[in-house]
Amino acid sequence: MSEQPDFDHPYKAKGLPAYLVLDTSSSMQKFETLLNDTLLHIYDTLFTRPDISEFIHLSVISFNTEAHVVTPMTDIEQLQNLPTVTCSGATNFLPMCRLVRDQIDQDVEMLSAASVAVLRPVVFLLTDGAPTDRPVGTWRTGADLLQDANWKRHPHIVTYGFGGASELVLSKLATAAAYLAEGDMASTGEALSAALASLLNSLVASAKVQQLQVPAEISEFKTLPLDLMD
Repeated sequence: MSEQPDFDHPYKAKGLPAYLVLDTSSSMQKFETLLNDTLLHIYDTLFTRPDISEFIHLSVISFNTEAHVVTPMTDIEQLQNLPTVTCSGATNFLPMCRLVRDQIDQDVEMLSAASVAVLRPVVFLLTDGAPTDRPVGTWRTGADLLQDANWKRHPHIVTYGFGGASELVLSKLATAAAYLAEGDMASTGEALSAALASLLNSLVASAKVQQLQVPAEISEFKTLPLDLMD
């Protein structure tokens, strides 16, 4: 997947803004420890692999009833400690989409000011449930915000679903790839672990070739079409 930087100056280092967006609603409570342990592993990998962290600029966002910036897009060496996520509340997609869009605008400006040739951002969304936004269908407004073709910085979106995640929502939100866990592991921590491992592998592969890489398939996950009809 080839992507040109916003400002194509050969002396600038390329940078990929990446957003790990985590569903932290009450249904995710049983996975809270696993989420936090895996976040620590991802940041440990970035800290010990400057070849990755110099290209991947990571921010973590959580969402339940509201959306929250868990870790801002900062230099990995300046991160003093890693906040933990807690799981409670509903699964409202619209506040999350608004926050992600706002953060992308801020972060691209920040990276550009630091002489980074910024590639199109990527959002990795992990969820185990259907949207609870009211009125029903409000989540589509959020999808439109992130997929707005008139917004120069609209991101690539990769979705991972398990448990009670909606196949339609995953497909409609995604622009690059959508995956849904199936079989015996669909509602277990194994599905979450596999999704997070896939995400980390994508970051490593992307850093190696200096452009976004997403897997064609993930073991025990179904790859969803991105053109599902309602």
